[in-house]
Amino acid sequence: MSTTKTIANRAIKARAKATPDRIQNDIVSAKAIVDQEIVNNAIHHVAETEELSLADLPVGDISVPMNLWLDHKSELQARDGLVAVQIAADEFPEDFVEQYAEISHIVLPMVAHIDGRSYSHAYKLRTRFNFKGEIRAIGDVKYDQLSFLTRSGCNAFELPEGENLDVALNAFSEMSDVYQPSADGAPLIFSRRRTVH
Repeated sequence: MSTTKTIANRAIKARAKATPDRIQNDIVSAKAIVDQEIVNNAIHHVAETEELSLADLPVGDISVPMNLWLDHKSELQARDGLVAVQIAADEFPEDFVEQYAEISHIVLPMVAHIDGRSYSHAYKLRTRFNFKGEIRAIGDVKYDQLSFLTRSGCNAFELPEGENLDVALNAFSEMSDVYQPSADGAPLIFSRRRTVH
């Protein structure tokens, strides 16, 4: 019986995914939200492809897949402009601990708003690896995720084209009380309750 179960699990893992784990096309947004303020955005997020090379990179501020950073760190550090590094949903932040001292901006591509792995990535980066730089969520980022992503450790966001960023700012003040601890260290509602004797 255990053999049948193992085979079934392997078959499930081998199925084609409904959504990819990494961005499929470059993302360039004119505006972003950073530390709950709307700012002009200059970062060009480069999609990961099998053929991606340094020659494919645009000039200016960029974010690149972690694989490209690992293979060409010296060349990327020598570029003019900011180089942020992407950690995809199917990667593991703990695999790159030795890199964080040299990275100032981390980008978490969110390819599906129902995928919670990027929340876990942000949380680990802030709490386990003490990453102090910017953590930016891009891609399929929805209004109702902003508060939760902030609690998890993200402090910058690029919403899909057509989203109203002025309206999106309201998301950060919608939740006045929290019930679970997270990376933001916000006091839990229980701590405000008086003990009744």
